[in-house]
Amino acid sequence: MIQLRDINKTYNNGQPLHVLKGVNLDIDRGEFVSIMGASGSGKSTLLNILGILDSYDTGEYWLDGTLVRDLSENQAAALRNRMIGFIFQSYNLIGFKTAVENVELPLFYQGVSRKKRNLMAMEYLDRLGLRDWAGHYPNEMSGGQKQRVAIARALVTRPQLILADEPTGALDSRTSVEIMDLLGELNREEKMTIIVVTHESGVANATDKIIHIRDGVIGSIDENTAHRSSPFSAATLIK
Repeated sequence: MIQLRDINKTYNNGQPLHVLKGVNLDIDRGEFVSIMGASGSGKSTLLNILGILDSYDTGEYWLDGTLVRDLSENQAAALRNRMIGFIFQSYNLIGFKTAVENVELPLFYQGVSRKKRNLMAMEYLDRLGLRDWAGHYPNEMSGGQKQRVAIARALVTRPQLILADEPTGALDSRTSVEIMDLLGELNREEKMTIIVVTHESGVANATDKIIHIRDGVIGSIDENTAHRSSPFSAATLIK
């Protein structure tokens, strides 16, 4: 589903900063993987390129058979809307909109009618156990509830790929387990391709494959067979 070939990215803010250095990576459809690295390793830049939020300088990025290169803003937005759902550490919910209105937002931009997008948003809130919170605003919800709303918003367009940027970073360990359990369930039952960017080994250990990145270079790629055979716990997450 994802093929990266010799991807390079340099930022020129006064002094050039070579962030990604010849990245090669393949991620198959239906995989549940994490990209793990310290702050400044290049993992967020890599995620932004995967999400078509940032461009790359040289190399090739193929997404579901489409070469992602030199797209106009409209072309990039259309491909994102069709293929990708995003989950962020800070939730990125709109404070003056209710939970259901936040979930509806991607459908609004797709031109879905008000009635249909409300039905679809309520379906996903119900699946995530938040039907009774549909009319509440973000400041009335816990961190875990807000992240579930953000996940519902990511899922409502039925994307093929979910990109999660430190999705448990603002949550306590117990809620972090619930969120990672939920992502694992979506991967198994919906066959969604899910990529989680994290600096926490416990979160990475909740995925089936761990891709290590350091100083802009992909290092080892570990198959996490232990996770498939036994569920993880809060104690595992906070190690």
